[in-house]
Amino acid sequence: MGRLVGWLIVLGLIAAGLLWPLLLSGTSPGPANDDPVVFADYHGDYTVADNGNLTATETIVGEFPSGRHGLFRYFDVANPNLPGLRHVPTVASVTVDGEDASYDMFWENGRRFWVVKIGDPDRELAPGRHTFVINYSLTDALDPGTAGADRAFASRTGDVGAPATSAFYWNVVAPAWNNWMRNATATIHLPGPVPGAQCSLGYGVGAPCRGLQISEDGRTVTVGATNLAPHTPLTVLAAVDAETPNRNLVPWSARWDPILGRSVPMLVFLLVATVVGAFAGWVTVRLTVENPPGFPLQYKPPTGLGPAQVELIRTEWVPPAALTATLFHLAEQGLVRLEQTNSGKKDTWRVVSTAGPERWRSVDPVAGAVAAALGLSKSGGKFSADGSAKSGEKLSKARAELDKAARDWGFNSGLLVRRRGEWLVRLSNAVSLIIAIMAATALFLPATVWMLPFAAYFVTSVRGWRPGVGSRRTEEGRRVWSEAEGFHRVLSTESSEARFEFAARKDLYAAYLPFAVAGGVAAAWAAKYAQEMGQAAANPAWLHGASDGSSSSFSATTFQNSFDSALSSSISAYSASQSSSSGGGSSGGGGGG
Repeated sequence: MGRLVGWLIVLGLIAAGLLWPLLLSGTSPGPANDDPVVFADYHGDYTVADNGNLTATETIVGEFPSGRHGLFRYFDVANPNLPGLRHVPTVASVTVDGEDASYDMFWENGRRFWVVKIGDPDRELAPGRHTFVINYSLTDALDPGTAGADRAFASRTGDVGAPATSAFYWNVVAPAWNNWMRNATATIHLPGPVPGAQCSLGYGVGAPCRGLQISEDGRTVTVGATNLAPHTPLTVLAAVDAETPNRNLVPWSARWDPILGRSVPMLVFLLVATVVGAFAGWVTVRLTVENPPGFPLQYKPPTGLGPAQVELIRTEWVPPAALTATLFHLAEQGLVRLEQTNSGKKDTWRVVSTAGPERWRSVDPVAGAVAAALGLSKSGGKFSADGSAKSGEKLSKARAELDKAARDWGFNSGLLVRRRGEWLVRLSNAVSLIIAIMAATALFLPATVWMLPFAAYFVTSVRGWRPGVGSRRTEEGRRVWSEAEGFHRVLSTESSEARFEFAARKDLYAAYLPFAVAGGVAAAWAAKYAQEMGQAAANPAWLHGASDGSSSSFSATTFQNSFDSALSSSISAYSASQSSSSGGGSSGGGGGG
């Protein structure tokens, strides 16, 4: 269940990283307030080629107040009549008063609007009239002849009902302009005869336009309007007797462009790359996995190894319960005694050394490191897990020493060898996560779908952070691994008369309890004993309770939880004391610059 929840969280985060632009998508460019610059005259000259490419020149005579630097030209790349079509302009030149002007270009509203910022930010224009000329081109300006057939227009000329192969359906004055226009005109040169043309000022049927006419050669349409309010489009629909060229369409609306991009082949490539990335991540991790040997049942742990050592070879990891298991193992060997004390505090335990220096010198290096850290490696040595910061400091040190001693023993004993090359899977996993996050921001790539190949690789290679990556078991290590895993199976599997016989040796439960604790199967081990013997296990001889010393009943889970709680509360107290002691600082006021 926990793994399922984890996967759902990961998939939810990927979905959020992919789809978040939907929350920010909009259709209105630029500021809502009217621009104080008034266009005394606006003229658009449009030429449409046979292939549908449009070349345009916009000439603007603007009346500028003081304090202005230039103009913003917003290009809506979406086609309101055909959701799958895009018109991304290529700006060829911009002049102001006949001289080349500086301009910047950038995207707004989730790459819906291509913005041309005209003017020098360090130089204001003199108040008065200035002439701006913008030259640009774009593609796919010719629609099929049925385009706009369902719309009514306020003005018309020629035979608007005549059938035509293609149509030019365009806002010759874009609704993105937030300037008042005293006079606006447009001239449209089309690639074929124009039997009829229509126009409207504004939205819906709109208001009539001015001067709509078709030239004598039948290929040029002119139109105009006066006193246009900001954000008022001048729309023209002209039938054209010319073949409709193939257009670059995508099967989604502009709202999805920040997610899917504007290219079907690129989207297909990225989806294939996602599958490849997922497979590559799986293969990369698979190369770090050792093929397991057989795991026949073993009825005793590997000879001479303590619980932390057994778990290290079995999982290539020192588990959090290793400290508790090691202390239990020392108690089982008669080296220490565990006492639950009546100090008025919950879960308070004392560990008392009962062995002399010679016996301590004979213990394995992992147990020796724990004993030294807790001050137990001499007769009469004591340690209390009483929830204090002092005991927590010792326990934290003991855990660190245990981990180091276990790993050092694993390599020094010849059971493990290092494979540092395997750490590359972790490096590649981290890099893929960073790239996926960067792609999800859409700051450096055109669409969030670019995150998917890297996210797929990250998800399938995240197991590269599991314990054991960077090391391998030697041949002898694999033999011990087989024994350790076989013994773990006996501790953790359901009881069977054929698998274990407690009746002959009732002390086996307490002897193997430390190994069950280290392997996380103490409850299963206790249940196995109870099922086979028909009664709960008695208290281990090395356990001394605080109340009456009764050994009539024993709960391995309760016992371990109590002991672990005492250790954890002490470590928490130490961590809290470290945080409070390092939290100093300074305060004061600051002045403005």
